[in-house]
Amino acid sequence: MINKDIEKARLGSQQVAASGEISGRERGWKVQMKKGLKGMSYATGLASVSPLVQKKQIQKKDDKPEIEATEEAMGGRMVELMNKANAGPHTLESGIHYSHNYERFCEWYGKKELWKDEYRMGHNASGHFTNPYEHGRFMEFRLKPGHSASEAIKAWHTGLTIAECNSAVVAMQIDTVRAAIGDERFDRMFGHTDAKLDKNIPDHQRLRVKPGISGTPAQLFVKQPELSKEHEKKKARGEEMKPEEYDALLKPGEWYYFYNHPKYLLKHPGGAWQGENSLYMGKNDAGERLWSGLGASNVSESRMFEHMADAYNMDRNKHDERAMKEYGVTGEDGKYKDKKYDPAGGEFPDKITVDDILKSTPYTLHGTTRKGGFLPEAGITLDPKKVSKAREKKIE
Repeated sequence: MINKDIEKARLGSQQVAASGEISGRERGWKVQMKKGLKGMSYATGLASVSPLVQKKQIQKKDDKPEIEATEEAMGGRMVELMNKANAGPHTLESGIHYSHNYERFCEWYGKKELWKDEYRMGHNASGHFTNPYEHGRFMEFRLKPGHSASEAIKAWHTGLTIAECNSAVVAMQIDTVRAAIGDERFDRMFGHTDAKLDKNIPDHQRLRVKPGISGTPAQLFVKQPELSKEHEKKKARGEEMKPEEYDALLKPGEWYYFYNHPKYLLKHPGGAWQGENSLYMGKNDAGERLWSGLGASNVSESRMFEHMADAYNMDRNKHDERAMKEYGVTGEDGKYKDKKYDPAGGEFPDKITVDDILKSTPYTLHGTTRKGGFLPEAGITLDPKKVSKAREKKIE
């Protein structure tokens, strides 16, 4: 079993899903942007490495960027990475998996010994990262000193990686920045194999992948999408966005959030479908807007909410029962200490429809108020101007 201190970290990230880290996604991009990273600057494009160290560098990587630092190219890269994450291959040694899926995968293939309960915190098999269970921070992957940040983020996507939808999208933004500025620039900013260069990278600047952009390389290179800005203006005037405005303002690769029914976590305390961190993928031949998150690939908005209703309507499983015991919701005798979670108490419905999600009344659980639906205010996208400044910085 994961010890209770570590499990509390997981609970903090999952149940209080809109505060600070994950919660910043729910409240919008500004929460994370305000936190800042000391000593980091996209304007310089490199860590504070002395000129002497730069001149003495023995060898540079081939630093030709893979993509242009444009809205279209970076958006396309995000779409490509999400499609790859969902398409796989997903094997016992590769791919990005949810923890419960990988545990079941090991059982299916008769390899139960490969599953470790600590993987519920997050795991990457490459050896580049200090894994989340090694330092007690849920789904936070920290690059080890002396490792290449560019190689590490590539390995995160190749897998084996056990993560969730939020950290997966952050990893996609980070790798898109890498592809747009080049591996050598990326390594000098976030983690280098050359000992002299690496020691000049502050610890707080070293590559991290985690839920929420705060404290990660992505934080330096993002902005609020036009849709989010327009939504805020309309909301302040008491107006609603029109469908044609969504069509005009949404750009492929932008990151938004869909909320499930606000009482989802009462029915499924160990579930992964309280919401979906999703990328806008463009339109299909029928003119429908398509979205993808980890585990939900190229679906319409209506289908996304159908997925959510289906997930809500499933019976509780062993992950829910385990979570309730670990959170102190139920005792050793199986009786409910917190009556909100008791199905017989009537606090949450047993079954819902898509309409129930969209018309739900806001509900507060563990200090976070949630309401079902799409959150246009939660948008985050990469900023071509910021990425270009790092890309254009000369390497001495």
